[in-house]
Amino acid sequence: MCWKGRRGNIMKKGLTLIELIFTIVIIAFVFSVIPKMFQTTNKVLSFSSKEDALFNMYSQMMNIILKPYDKNNTIYNDILLTGENSVLECNSSTGYRDGGFVGSRNCFHKVYESSIPSTPQKPFEALEDYNGLNYQIYSGNKEYNLSVTVGYTDDWNSSNYDYSNQTLDFNFTDKSDNTKSQIKRVFVRVFNNENNISSIYYDSANIGYVEIKSVQW
Repeated sequence: MCWKGRRGNIMKKGLTLIELIFTIVIIAFVFSVIPKMFQTTNKVLSFSSKEDALFNMYSQMMNIILKPYDKNNTIYNDILLTGENSVLECNSSTGYRDGGFVGSRNCFHKVYESSIPSTPQKPFEALEDYNGLNYQIYSGNKEYNLSVTVGYTDDWNSSNYDYSNQTLDFNFTDKSDNTKSQIKRVFVRVFNNENNISSIYYDSANIGYVEIKSVQW
């Protein structure tokens, strides 16, 4: 703001109190908004990075479940033998599981399941080859780890059935000693500095390997 003196010369005048207050309010508003903008941007980037990590986790699982149950299934289509005493063990004498019928999936070649290696085996040909796989995912300024574990679970037994309600429980317990069974469990986990972000698992049953028109079935 300015005004003219008696002699017509222009003289400068300082800000009024109201103008000063308005200036302070505007500056305070700007400085209060900017940190929130940066905070929102960081949250969006963090969320986007986690989305990338989850996408990689699901993509990795999809790659795994398209592989045969066992490396020996790349040679034989048989139901594989495990050597365990289970009602689900294929009868090597008849060539069929109990309840199987002539022409159904069988174990004629009497081939046993492969052992699960402790480290990844490339090229990845079957489920067990992925065990121990661990690698980093970089998304923006974030780094995540993705790990894959392949093991066995307990087989179906009477404890999985609720006869009174006619229901079947598909929650199987992981085998801590990793002895062979009829079910392999693939566990994929994505984490950051040991903080778990998400995980998924997939159970695959020993039912042989069949292709119809060169498509896994």
